[in-house]
Amino acid sequence: MKKLILALIAITSIPVHADQAAEMYQAGMTAVKEGDIQAAETAFRGALKLRPTFADARYQLTELKTQREAIVARGRATKLSKYTLDQVNFDKAELSEALAALGIMVEEKSEKKFSPNFIVQDPANKLGETIVTLQVKGVPATAVLDMLVKQANARVKYEEHAIIIKPAGTDAAPAKAETPEAK
Repeated sequence: MKKLILALIAITSIPVHADQAAEMYQAGMTAVKEGDIQAAETAFRGALKLRPTFADARYQLTELKTQREAIVARGRATKLSKYTLDQVNFDKAELSEALAALGIMVEEKSEKKFSPNFIVQDPANKLGETIVTLQVKGVPATAVLDMLVKQANARVKYEEHAIIIKPAGTDAAPAKAETPEAK
């Protein structure tokens, strides 16, 4: 009788672990989309602990290693997009000044929890001096950045610790913010 009860308990617990593993896997995929490497790794490892043969979780752990740069860049872009700015008013400002002000606005909006860290990379030293004008209300910070770089004929590259602005002619990239696509 004890063996039968133990067998029934073992059989009924398998779907619970499978469901928990699937939930952890989904949490990992959400973390990947948000660019949170640590949360994704924790979730995928948890799914594998519950279901060691979970091939998708094992594959995603490998992808975290090979796609790390793109995932963390997407995380920085996602964080920037979370902040909607009440009002932006740049009237004939240099791009470098506008970016500095945008950085301060985002830091204030995030209560100092996120700093975009804009870096202008321009060997000719002309991009930062480009004059921009922008007046908008209730716009996400990513949209403000896109509008600024479009006026300056520049492009944006999100990296783990900074947002790099370069002239559009370099590396044949479009005059718009680039966010790495999910794999």
